[in-house]
Amino acid sequence: MAGPAMPNVPTRRNVKVLTDAIASLESGSSVSAVFLTKRYGAFTIAGTAFISESVKTLTVGGRSIEQNLKPHKSLQALNLDAAPHDPATGEDGSAAMMPRVQHGDLVSARFVDSAYGPFTVTGVSVASTVGDVVLVGGWFVSQAGSAAPRLVAVEVLAENGSHEYPLPPRIISWGDDAEGATEY
Repeated sequence: MAGPAMPNVPTRRNVKVLTDAIASLESGSSVSAVFLTKRYGAFTIAGTAFISESVKTLTVGGRSIEQNLKPHKSLQALNLDAAPHDPATGEDGSAAMMPRVQHGDLVSARFVDSAYGPFTVTGVSVASTVGDVVLVGGWFVSQAGSAAPRLVAVEVLAENGSHEYPLPPRIISWGDDAEGATEY
């Protein structure tokens, strides 16, 4: 089953369009948000937008969409009423098969978290030499080859070298430059 296509990051963010979209959002709305960061490259999170109790901003999949109703600096595009992609899962909800995900693969990963509900992250996977982990959009997909606890399913959409998306560098430290990997 082919996952959603990774959208292209706009060459220029339209802050007014993003601000208007954020102003129309309510907690509980289905959204698809495109982010761009140095550490994880471009990625999309599709799920339900919630007001975070800890940071008091709208988030999707634990990532802030806005700050004081202005688009977060990493937010590039926002689509409302987007249904999240659901990669194939086993009958018990576990990953149907955990494919080997390597640095640079284009993947679509479905997570379920008690705070954020179900959501899908689509982007280029980034490997870290610290802890032998592979992440997409800041969420752990695997550690030492085993599926991350909140991962429900993962689909490799294109292997490293067979897609057009830029390859973020491997993570070699979680120093001050870390963008806050979600370690779940």
